[in-house]
Amino acid sequence: MRHMKLLSSIAFVFVVSIAAARSADIEAGKAKVTQLCAECHRPSDWSGESQAALESLIKDIIAGKVSHSKRALQITDEDAANIAAFWASHRK
Repeated sequence: MRHMKLLSSIAFVFVVSIAAARSADIEAGKAKVTQLCAECHRPSDWSGESQAALESLIKDIIAGKVSHSKRALQITDEDAANIAAFWASHRK
């Protein structure tokens, strides 16, 4: 019974994560990338990375857990999701 509750919780988190990822706005992400990221980063920098992994990385940069060469990122979680969606849309 305990395992079923754990599996149900994991499945719920997974479904919510997918829904959140799908609601990201690629065009808004493109605008932020153009404004903040394009000077140093290209779509090929993120080849093979999932949208979820990119969003996690961006949020870790925002939180100061991962250093960023230019400056600290001061963007919203929504911006992070949109940027991740934009970068992930360039996978080949």
